[in-house]
Amino acid sequence: MFLKQSSRDRLRHWTRCLGSSTEKIKLPPKEPTLAKFSFPSATHNVRDLLTSGESWTHCPITLHGHLHRKPRKLGKRTFAELRDTNGDIIQLHFASEWTGQEHMECIRRSGVEDALVVNGILRRKVNKNEDDSPEYELSVSEMQLLNNGGVDAAQLDSLKHSSPSTIPPKFRYLQLRTPFYQNALRTRSQASHVTRKVLIENHHFTEIETPALFKSTPEGAREFLVPTRSPDRFYALPQSPQQYKQMLMSSGFSRYFQIARCFRDEDLRADRQPEFTQVDLEMAYINNSKKVHAVIDDVIETVWREVAKKPVYKVDATGHIVPVKANRRRESDPAFNKLTYQEALSKYGIDKPDLRSALTIIDLSEYFKPLNEADHFGVVEACVLKQAFDPGNKYKVSHNLTDKEAYPRRRPIILPIQTEDEALNWWKPFVEKGILKTTDAFSQVKVLKALNLEHGDILAFATRAQLSYENPTPLGRFRQLAIEQFPGRWNRPLKPSNLEELTTEYDPKDIVVGSWVVDFPLFSPVDITESASEPFPKYDFKRWESTHHPFTMAKPEDYELLESNIAQVRGEHYDLVINGVEVGGGSRRIHDPELQKYVFEAILNIQNHDQLFGHLLKALSMGCPPHAGIALGFDRLCAMLVGTSSIRDVIAFPKNQSGSDPVVESPTSVSSAVLNEYYIDKLYS
Repeated sequence: MFLKQSSRDRLRHWTRCLGSSTEKIKLPPKEPTLAKFSFPSATHNVRDLLTSGESWTHCPITLHGHLHRKPRKLGKRTFAELRDTNGDIIQLHFASEWTGQEHMECIRRSGVEDALVVNGILRRKVNKNEDDSPEYELSVSEMQLLNNGGVDAAQLDSLKHSSPSTIPPKFRYLQLRTPFYQNALRTRSQASHVTRKVLIENHHFTEIETPALFKSTPEGAREFLVPTRSPDRFYALPQSPQQYKQMLMSSGFSRYFQIARCFRDEDLRADRQPEFTQVDLEMAYINNSKKVHAVIDDVIETVWREVAKKPVYKVDATGHIVPVKANRRRESDPAFNKLTYQEALSKYGIDKPDLRSALTIIDLSEYFKPLNEADHFGVVEACVLKQAFDPGNKYKVSHNLTDKEAYPRRRPIILPIQTEDEALNWWKPFVEKGILKTTDAFSQVKVLKALNLEHGDILAFATRAQLSYENPTPLGRFRQLAIEQFPGRWNRPLKPSNLEELTTEYDPKDIVVGSWVVDFPLFSPVDITESASEPFPKYDFKRWESTHHPFTMAKPEDYELLESNIAQVRGEHYDLVINGVEVGGGSRRIHDPELQKYVFEAILNIQNHDQLFGHLLKALSMGCPPHAGIALGFDRLCAMLVGTSSIRDVIAFPKNQSGSDPVVESPTSVSSAVLNEYYIDKLYS
């Protein structure tokens, strides 16, 4: 059988490329090389030895792992440390009377991060205090070197002990050997297992894989295109399995899920990657969101209980943080409370509020009106940081709160209240400057009472639209920065399940508080702001885009507004927010093909919807039942489980901020000969 011409060309190309570097390489010596492939199996792991050492003392032990610390001599005794395949560490003791000259030579040649097999006897170390817990070491009789760690590993050894994240990213595999990253990826594996178990065993879902080669459709983010060897034909990598899973609802599978790989060509931050993982699911014959919420509540509560060994929390009707019950009636006793989009924006200034903090925004529109952009941004509101500084000393507001670069567009006006007079009359300079005007209902006493303002507080105020598409609002961003600047200062009261008393003395990092945000605007006007320097955003209220995606159903009570007042239509879209991070979003879908066509054409102005979405419309028209679903950001969940803010920490080989993989140095250039096979114009001269 002959290779095709293109395959032969590629083979010759790679042979030429490799030829210069391989022609002079000789076959390594047989005996020392093959010795690395012949070794005994491990009989134990370090964790078992350290936790139940008395059971194994004086027994022959074989361990596999890496040399964590290079051997060192103390008198006649030689010590080292072995890190096994679970990341656990045990001290090695090389007794001189047990080791021959050949073995000592192996010790001298060894270096950090060498792959080893060691044989020996477990012995209890002598403790100075008899009451101390027993400690053990392995008295080594044999050591076999399976592979050298090399010069680079030796040079980077100090970094793994201090801050493993400072090991250069191109040596990611060395980072991953350290305890933090070992724990991160093992935690991710556990979370994946528990998620599958909950969905399959508790809720009878079927796991189905959908294709990774899709077609280009407008779903919000930029796509990655995959060229083919047919002219003008491209695949697109899926931003999500959204359309496939809706078609599965028309296929007789009433409960589908997958832990899906998704791709988006967008700007990268700590919580973004060009390829990411989501827990994707869809349910048929759904008439309200409670059923979807109940499934996700169960997943989140179980993952945290079984993997993190901690409860999850919600905010109760009195505003206290309380643990979620593990054994509850799922739909009638939800894990997390609901917060409408309008409530979230008015109380917290953002649609993903961190509810661990008791900071809220206060509406002052009864007493003040703005004089700038009053028609569109007519709500005046304030946020007070109680006792943020010592009023006895002159205080300047931190740059972290006032930095213009920290705000998407507008900054609030921020005032330290140094005196009682400022607490009472802070507003007067802004009325005199023509920034605010008082209303007929204005009262100095009522304003003071509404704000509960005292010297030592920091006051911030700003304006926003009644139905805000600015997200976060200026005060919403201020609240985020204040929580970062003063961690734990304004904790919401915590009420443990077994205690009656309340406490605010806890580290917010130790708990996770979730809520569902619902009743989003179904559509958002197109932002036509010409420059980020413009203080107020501008919108075209004749052009609309989907707030979530174009397949989301309107709330039934707003149905007629689809024709008369699009801005007021709320969607059956819901987000799960945990600790101020959106970890999942979903909706009830449009399963009626005629309504879906109306949304495409009359509202979103997608004139070629048959070409883009004809496959979906056809599936909907053939008896597709009502359905709803959600996607959870699995990377974000895992990052929370291990206590990090960056999803890169829980991804084995993440991309950097430029979208490159520093280990394999992708993406790479491709020769013009290969590009021509895919009908792509020559990119390089």
